[in-house]
Amino acid sequence: MKILLLSLAFCAVINTTVAQNAVKTNISAGDERVNAIDPKKDIAANIATLKQADIFSRWIKACGLIQTMNDPGPLTVFLPPDSAFNQSPPYKLDTATLSKKKFDLIALITYHALPGKVSAKNIAKEIGRGKGVAVFRTISGAPLKARFDEGGNIELQDESGNKSKLLKTDLKQKNGLIHLISSVLIPKFKSI
Repeated sequence: MKILLLSLAFCAVINTTVAQNAVKTNISAGDERVNAIDPKKDIAANIATLKQADIFSRWIKACGLIQTMNDPGPLTVFLPPDSAFNQSPPYKLDTATLSKKKFDLIALITYHALPGKVSAKNIAKEIGRGKGVAVFRTISGAPLKARFDEGGNIELQDESGNKSKLLKTDLKQKNGLIHLISSVLIPKFKSI
């Protein structure tokens, strides 16, 4: 019994240390992606002003999700920079940009958002509660997994098995939070 209690206490200390490390980021405070964000503006307005998020911003407009991103929320958005779209499977992104695939594009954009204000600290706590893996439900209704990578950074895993790291977290918005991520999250596109 004592060994079990000591083991549980040790795991709690490890999880707390890893969670604290996970909140650290790889982007400096002077980065233009960070400086362009105004915490008094809504999510869609801030994304539209970011030079590094032009593709995501255009897609929000193309599929009519500006109002969703401007609602009082709160909402948490995982924002991939334009460079991340070059790393994604082109066949999935090309088909999503076609007007006849508007619903796939909506699914892709809403897969990058969680209802509520979900900070990096909240994500880390859920990973600890889930014994190494947390599962969040995106506003598209699809699951998104989070865990710590080998370096103690928060890593997201989409339905397709792709992984994305949180680069900069907890960027405050008038209606929620933005977390900058390293790659595009791809949901499993479902036929109706």
